[in-house]
Amino acid sequence: MSLALSLSLLLLVLMAATIQRVVGLGLGMLFAPYAVVLIGAHEGIMLANFLGTLMPVLLLPRIWSDIEWRTVAWIGLPAVAVMPAAAWVSSISPPGPLYLVVAALVLLSLVISVVLARVDLTVGGRRAQVVTGIGSGLGTVLGGVGGPAVTVYAVLSRWPVLPMVATLQPLWILISSTSFATKWAWDDGQLPDLPVWLWIAIVVVVVASIGLGEAVQKRLREKTIQRGVMVLGFVGALLALGTGVRLLLG
Repeated sequence: MSLALSLSLLLLVLMAATIQRVVGLGLGMLFAPYAVVLIGAHEGIMLANFLGTLMPVLLLPRIWSDIEWRTVAWIGLPAVAVMPAAAWVSSISPPGPLYLVVAALVLLSLVISVVLARVDLTVGGRRAQVVTGIGSGLGTVLGGVGGPAVTVYAVLSRWPVLPMVATLQPLWILISSTSFATKWAWDDGQLPDLPVWLWIAIVVVVVASIGLGEAVQKRLREKTIQRGVMVLGFVGALLALGTGVRLLLG
């Protein structure tokens, strides 16, 4: 791996992890679409799952008292239940369709979120949480993007920001770690072939992003950060879409 590519990957980790600290998600919606372009579909998704477990673990001590554990269970358990089947599909799928899955999931969810944010409609309850879990589980395994389904749920349910950010962290730990383990079993551990120094640098960057994210959170309005997530998500999805089309066309 070239130095330029390694630095690009580290910058991507820093950006996505910092945003995750500010708004509760970002590694799935932002990191995965770019990562699959930089290092490949299977490897990019596996790395997204790894970081999707590491980052929330580091955040837990800071947000423990605000976690809604029943919501974690009602969204997390259905997500885990659908992951083995999704992992099997992922293991037999060529890279091209996976790129398209990543792009379609992110684009569709972002469009829905933008539209529903302007509609005076509230949808919540256990059924919505179960559907959210299924969508998040499928998205995490097939495309490394479990965030879009939760984004739609957060918009529809008018989920308050503080408990949302806190509750999402153990949810990502459950979903990402299960996805990582399941895909490891099916795909024979298709981790990205990164040098040791880069793995160490990635962990250091994730730790540093916590402090950076807290500083950014104090200076920027929440709506500003969320709009930035939307824009970057669209760009990442379009990159993945173009790569998927190119691979399919040979």
